[in-house]
Amino acid sequence: MTNLLIIILDDLTRLSDLLEALRGIGVPGVTILESAGAYRVESWLSRAGFGGLDRLFESHELRRRTLLAAIESDDLLAQAMAEAERVVGGFDRPDSGLLLVLPVSQVKGLHKVQPKPSQEALPPAVYPNWVALRDKSVEEAVVILNLEPTIVHPDTPLDETARLMLIHPNVHVVCVVADDGRLVGLLGLRALADDIFFHIMPEEFLREIHDLEEAMEFAERSRMRTAADAMRDPVWVKQGETVKDAFERMHEHRLSGLPVVDEKYHVVGYINLLELIALCCDPEEENSERDAL
Repeated sequence: MTNLLIIILDDLTRLSDLLEALRGIGVPGVTILESAGAYRVESWLSRAGFGGLDRLFESHELRRRTLLAAIESDDLLAQAMAEAERVVGGFDRPDSGLLLVLPVSQVKGLHKVQPKPSQEALPPAVYPNWVALRDKSVEEAVVILNLEPTIVHPDTPLDETARLMLIHPNVHVVCVVADDGRLVGLLGLRALADDIFFHIMPEEFLREIHDLEEAMEFAERSRMRTAADAMRDPVWVKQGETVKDAFERMHEHRLSGLPVVDEKYHVVGYINLLELIALCCDPEEENSERDAL
């Protein structure tokens, strides 16, 4: 059965990220409407006075976007709802918006014929069989070292975060999760060390201040006490994605490891660069290469 996903978005700064996220998981198409909430309109008109109706949709404070998407797959619908929750930061948050799902009895034109993508030629690999490793699932790499992720909550103190990292010394990226288990941020070993040693030897960081912007950064760092204060935006690789996806994200974001998440962004594993290298150096792969020669 087809469902109609309706997202009423209050925070327009998140619109671009939301559209990108829905496109990334394969939502077939999204229709965007400009809208305004009735209670906000009534409040605005009472302040605007006579003639306010003419200027109603010129007011930035009343603008919303309503997103509509017809989705057939229940799995895709669940992923789309999880993506929307992640981008918005939870629809239970004030001024976030509303998410609705309605059943649709009939739909026409949902499927369009797409042109076949052109095949890009890959450069020759040092070892031909290494090319096949690009498309191996992250699950095959994760089991090599079987690393357990380090997970904290946003209000976890930085010193407690460091103690938890010592339990898993081969995991250099901490996962920060919300109360519902959803990934909301990352905290790398180098950033954590800087934030802790800032309070031990601040004079080392004072030497780096040369202008007002760096002075403001110094002041901001002095207030850091919890994982939420120090964390960066979340980066992840999903179950079912490939070794290529994992390496690209680590390389782009300069991370030595990534959390593996399910479709609802719950952390279910951890993968690092060493596992990716180990996958390339697997003895079975080396033997098959020698046999080919």
